[in-house]
Amino acid sequence: MSLMTSEGRKLYVHFHPVTTFFLVGNAAMLLLVLYRGGFELDVLLELGAIYPPLIKAADQWYRLVSAMFLHGSLIHFLGNSLVLYYLGSHLERLLGGPKYFGLYMVSGIISSLTVVYLGAQNTITIGASGALFGVIGALLVLTFLKPTWFKETAIRQIRQLVIINLVLTFAIPNISITGHVGGLVAGIILIFLVVPKHPAFISKVNRLRESQIQERKNRISEEEDDEDRWVS
Repeated sequence: MSLMTSEGRKLYVHFHPVTTFFLVGNAAMLLLVLYRGGFELDVLLELGAIYPPLIKAADQWYRLVSAMFLHGSLIHFLGNSLVLYYLGSHLERLLGGPKYFGLYMVSGIISSLTVVYLGAQNTITIGASGALFGVIGALLVLTFLKPTWFKETAIRQIRQLVIINLVLTFAIPNISITGHVGGLVAGIILIFLVVPKHPAFISKVNRLRESQIQERKNRISEEEDDEDRWVS
């Protein structure tokens, strides 16, 4: 569905309300970061970045969640938003909003906890990558559990994406290895708890069609009533 039209945007939000919420949340935090002075460490720390000593010693546990919506640069934000838009949308259509929301958030929190307890203690960590690795891990498992839900090309692409992202995680400096791996493992485990029998979007499509049919019937009925009034 194209976002270039009003109808396309409405359909996207209808089928992906949770992903839309996350995209808007990330964008709102980006604007707040820019308003407060840009991608400086003190700004990011003030707005909720993960810094293990503050979480452990000062009980600032909210950072486990707030850091998921912060990014360290415009490229960082755009990259994660692109992955969220495509892969997050895909997983939301399969799981449904509530299950997808739970998997995304829990994967992100577990990723944050992994950073706090297994990562470098004097490093500031931010980004949605931990939660997104949970999404990727969940999709990876689904390609094996529910292969009929995917096209063959999509299965290959998802599996290749996991390999590529793991290689990049270990190859590129200044990436939180513990955070990425923690999110990936969380998503792989959590999907077994929330996988539905059938893709969630099927029932949503059926409800949308029924609503559209009912709207047409109501419109026809109103037009017939108008004609009757004119005749009388």
